Amino acid sequence: MIQRKLNLYLESSVISMYFQDNVPYLRDLTQQFWKDILPHFGVSISEIVLEEIRATTEPDLQKAFEILISEFEVLQLTEDTLKLSELYTSYRRLPRADALHLASASMGGIDFLVTWNLRHLYKGGTQKMIREINTQLRISIPIIVTPQDFLGEQVI
Repeated sequence: MIQRKLNLYLESSVISMYFQDNVPYLRDLTQQFWKDILPHFGVSISEIVLEEIRATTEPDLQKAFEILISEFEVLQLTEDTLKLSELYTSYRRLPRADALHLASASMGGIDFLVTWNLRHLYKGGTQKMIREINTQLRISIPIIVTPQDFLGEQVI
């Protein structure tokens, strides 16, 4: 039996944490996650991640981000993705970009949404909301995790 490779969606906070020298503990966890965990998964980002990277004002950092994510699949922001993100925000107060990350991962059939966004995404209420909505819509329910969750558990 051939086992399907599980898919990760990397939200922008994980990508930016890779270079955050002012938070060495989280930076080191992120870099370890990149080295030890990412190779075992299919990895996706979305157009919203690309937009957020393009908004980086420091040219060298923006280039470093682009190189870091150059091999990842880019999920397109479709009309269905936009509608789903609006549905999420009607149920839960989320910034537009965060709702788009959730919707992109859901519409992309992603297994895990990886984030360091503890304020809006990595919350029990957010996970409960997408589980309820996505179950009703019969679409994929990504599990919201941090890089540390993978390093502390045997997920793969």
